[in-house]
Parts: sequence; C-alpha cells; structure tokens
Amino acid sequence: MKSFILTVRILSIAFIGVSLLHLFMGMYADATLGAPVTAQMASDPSFDSQNRFYGITFSLLGVVLLISCNDLRRYYPIMNAAFAVLFAAGIARVAAWIINGAPSPIIIGILCADLLLPPVLYFWLKHNLKSLDSYPNT
Repeated sequence: MKSFILTVRILSIAFIGVSLLHLFMGMYADATLGAPVTAQMASDPSFDSQNRFYGITFSLLGVVLLISCNDLRRYYPIMNAAFAVLFAAGIARVAAWIINGAPSPIIIGILCADLLLPPVLYFWLKHNLKSLDSYPNT
C-alpha cells in the first residue's frame, strides 16, 4: 500500500510540475519535448493563452490524486475517474498521431505512459483495497 501511495504522490508532483512549466514557459514547454514551436507560434496570443490554460488545468489531475492518497477507500471512484481521464488523454494522443503523423520521440514515450500507467495504477489500487478488506479492523 505504501509503495502505491508513494508512486501516485510522485506522479502527482510530476503532473503539477509539468503544469507549472506550461504556466511559466507557455508553448516553449512543448519545445522542450521536441515539438517544432516557432517564435511566431509561441508569441501568438491565442496559442499562448490556450497552451498556458490547458497546461495549468493539467495540474488538477495531480491535485486530485494527491488528495485521494489521503483516503484511498473514500476517493477510490475519484481516483478511477482520474485514471480514466489520463487514459483518454493517451487515446487523444493516438488520434492526433493518426491524423497528423508521429510526434517527437519524447511525446511518444509520454503517450506510452498515458496508455500504460492508468490500467496499472487501477489494478494496483484495486489489489491494495482488496488486501485491506481481508484484514479485520483496518
């Protein structure tokens, strides 16, 4: 159980960190992932606004998971919803790949994590909760 909570907390902090990068760097945060961001694109007020907005909105995933770690039984449905949203985001990356071609290698790695981590975390959480239920007075 402790290793699951630690893993989720580390991931949550990473999600929040990525969000802060987008807040402070705008589209240049995407450039660090290998996206071909031009100065003209990065300085476009609409692109910049959207990137910073969606980037910081991503922090909600980290916040929800951090809070959920405090009471896994209580927040089990919320954690599952967060895992489902992250998985759906991975599917969105696959759709973008199909429509527009392959992204940078770093983003392909992130895509793999988006698709693999949620099911692993879901089943790991489910296993931990079943283990807790098998012990009296826990």
